[in-house]
Amino acid sequence: MFAITPFNSNRRLSPAAHHRAMREMDDFFDRLLWAPDLGGSRNFREFDLYEKDGKLFLSIEAAGMNPDDLEVRIFKDRVAVKCNKEAEEREEEDGKTWYNRKTVCRFNYEISLPFEIDTDGAEAKFEEGVIHITAPRLERSESKVLSLKKG
Repeated sequence: MFAITPFNSNRRLSPAAHHRAMREMDDFFDRLLWAPDLGGSRNFREFDLYEKDGKLFLSIEAAGMNPDDLEVRIFKDRVAVKCNKEAEEREEEDGKTWYNRKTVCRFNYEISLPFEIDTDGAEAKFEEGVIHITAPRLERSESKVLSLKKG
């Protein structure tokens, strides 16, 4: 880890060293604020789930994500959110590479639903870092009487 006090009166950091120091501080605070899963990556997402007037309402936090990098797949009994993105940053000055960073975002996140939903009537939108999903509850009769045939 970079020294906590990298500056003194007669020392200047290169742009790459300054960027690296700032990135390490960001990583440090990210590790403190995100709940790790068993794989050690930061992919815990907060969500709100409720039913009103026969419809499911689900909101999933996806702050900092680009909606083009997300795939939302809906099933009768669950919702799956997937991210699979790779990006590379490169900083060059005077023909020299000062900074090169590759970012990878990969997670699969599933939420089990308390009842079955009609996937044909489901809708999703992305607004201010939150995925909003609405879907009608699947109407099914709880029981059916069967007639017994002799034979």
